[in-house]
Amino acid sequence: MENSSWIHPKPEIDAPSLVIYNSLTKTKVPFIPRKGKVVTWYTCGPTVYDAAHLGHARNYMTFDFLRRIMEDYFNYEIYIVMNITDIDDKIIIRGRQNHLFTNKKASVSKIDQELIDFCKISWKNYVEKNIGPISNVEEKQVLQDWSAQFSKLKNNPEKLETEPKFPMYINTTQKALDALIKAEDILAKNSTGSSKQDADSLLDDMQDVVSLYLDKHFGNEVTDPSVFRTLTQYWENDFMQDMQMINVKKPDVLTRVTEFVPEIISFVEKIISNGYAYESNGSVYFAVNSFDGQNGHCYAKLEPKSKGNQALMEEGEGSLGSSLAGKKNTADFALWKASKPGEPAWDSPWGKGRPGWHIECSVMASEILGEQIDIHSGGIDLTFPHHDNELAQSEAHFESNQWINYFMHAGHLHIEGSKMSKSLKNFISIKEALQKYTARQIRLCFLQQRWDAPSDFKHSSMEEALSVESTISNFFANSEGLYRKYNSSGTSNIIGGVRTFLDPEKDLVKDINEAKNKVHLALCDSFDTPTAMRVILGLINRTNVYLRQRLPTADPNPVFMAARYVSKMVRIFGLSDSNSNSTIGWNESNASNSTASGNGVGGSLNISALSNENVVMPYLDILSNFRDAVRLAAKGNPVNVGELLKICDNKLLAKLEAGKTLPEDMFRVGERATEFSEFDEDGIPTKDNAGAEITKSRRKKLVKEWETQKKLHADYLKHLEKSN
Repeated sequence: MENSSWIHPKPEIDAPSLVIYNSLTKTKVPFIPRKGKVVTWYTCGPTVYDAAHLGHARNYMTFDFLRRIMEDYFNYEIYIVMNITDIDDKIIIRGRQNHLFTNKKASVSKIDQELIDFCKISWKNYVEKNIGPISNVEEKQVLQDWSAQFSKLKNNPEKLETEPKFPMYINTTQKALDALIKAEDILAKNSTGSSKQDADSLLDDMQDVVSLYLDKHFGNEVTDPSVFRTLTQYWENDFMQDMQMINVKKPDVLTRVTEFVPEIISFVEKIISNGYAYESNGSVYFAVNSFDGQNGHCYAKLEPKSKGNQALMEEGEGSLGSSLAGKKNTADFALWKASKPGEPAWDSPWGKGRPGWHIECSVMASEILGEQIDIHSGGIDLTFPHHDNELAQSEAHFESNQWINYFMHAGHLHIEGSKMSKSLKNFISIKEALQKYTARQIRLCFLQQRWDAPSDFKHSSMEEALSVESTISNFFANSEGLYRKYNSSGTSNIIGGVRTFLDPEKDLVKDINEAKNKVHLALCDSFDTPTAMRVILGLINRTNVYLRQRLPTADPNPVFMAARYVSKMVRIFGLSDSNSNSTIGWNESNASNSTASGNGVGGSLNISALSNENVVMPYLDILSNFRDAVRLAAKGNPVNVGELLKICDNKLLAKLEAGKTLPEDMFRVGERATEFSEFDEDGIPTKDNAGAEITKSRRKKLVKEWETQKKLHADYLKHLEKSN
């Protein structure tokens, strides 16, 4: 018999569930993993041939935010795979160009007429390929004539309007032309030649121009596979270092195309046997017309409006593959490319060749995660044709109608309003960005913008990020100061007959709980981090108001509740160290784990308002006690001036007490003595307790602390002198 005295509770607020913006539906849809709390996720990794830039940072930080939220907030078990593309047309071209250019530099010892003539030929070739024809110009004609024709070409308004890369071509051409003019002047002053340094400088300034010419004429002679392997291994390592510096978590599985060539061949054979692909001249093409509309299949699910876009399709085939012959239809795309001289090659049923770009991801994802995957993510620029081709060839292979359940695309990144692109050479590398900002500051910038919308990296947005960081750091410092005071000064003892939890405390707790609900609603709404951050900052401001107005005897636990919640959320967002046992603050635990630039995981995330709390907190305690004492004295009626003066004397004494320690000893004694192992002549640490060199950024902060202590000690000595 049911207990009639018990009434079923009714929630005052309905608990929302997670919805995700799905590129396949262009709407927000409920997130339903196939296997309970376990989520399979494939994310497109980099093509490793050059430095990673802020566009990459935005993309990988974005999905790092989402992954952390799913793992640490919604408690899903994420199984994530990322690929490294180490076979690609861009890699082949860059590898050959670097190899040929290096050999060319090694072959010259000075600027002579032969080198200048070679550079002129290269320059003309570059101009005619990318800008326009130069008529009636002999290679040995004076450069002033070349310059005059170039000036007419570079002011072509039609090119400036329709060709995004035109300004880049102009800049490259102008730089090379200036180098040529300078080289001719050097040769004219010294007819016997010049130094090796002058020759290297000329070639370096003309590298893009010269490399294009060398590859055009000698690229097919590059047969050493290590040329490409050396390039990709270097840039893969560089990319992974960048990801570590910006605190992006590693994938569970990292795959490389070169490791999956046999599986790719088998995958393509299955597509052929299913009737959706054909061989032609040693290459294999996906037959779009045989797939689209057949057996429930649909091509271009993500971007149907781009179906038939010839420019996008050619870009997807790569600069070395767009001219492949034998396609039955212009919309067909390469699954396997017959290798030409100067390209890496593997044996296959169709002859020597290499994988197409799109097939690589289909095979690696399916080999690790199976025939159907919960989430696939990548940049919005990959939607068509890359991701649409992935979907088509995978569904053709498995004869399925839905290979991916949720497709998530991060928006484009713009720099001060202009789209950034590696191919346009207008990018800021991650390492360059970290010279100016910390990883936390960059993450804060992107965290406050919608993950699936275009993002703008500009001065004003970074100023806002710095302001947010400062607000949170100050809040943590104030909360930590109150916590230390409450737990060390004896004020935590119960005072009989005095109630310490009053309406202000109840109101703050209510605001904390409301903030938690609002953040939860925001994160359930397709990871709306901008709204979540606004709510968190609002809670910080509300708590700061309470701190300014609270009675010294009030229960501080509501403040600690707010601080612990904010600390939890910044950890979830990857803004602080997730391995620390501390419950309040940025939670840095490994200040020595940083890169040489001081902007690594440790360098950028471990340096904050609380990094050196052993030094800072005693002063905060002094100021906090002084503030509370002044407040109490000021409430007297009339105000007790003598009491106020006595309080000021106590503050002075506390300051003098802090100044007793010599700056040379401040890092060698007390609690800080265990942090470092070696010091310079001023007593400033040079190595941490593990023997690692102190990074530049950390040393800068240590020097600042040392200078503060030096001033305090000087004031202490002056006081002693006056007393005597």
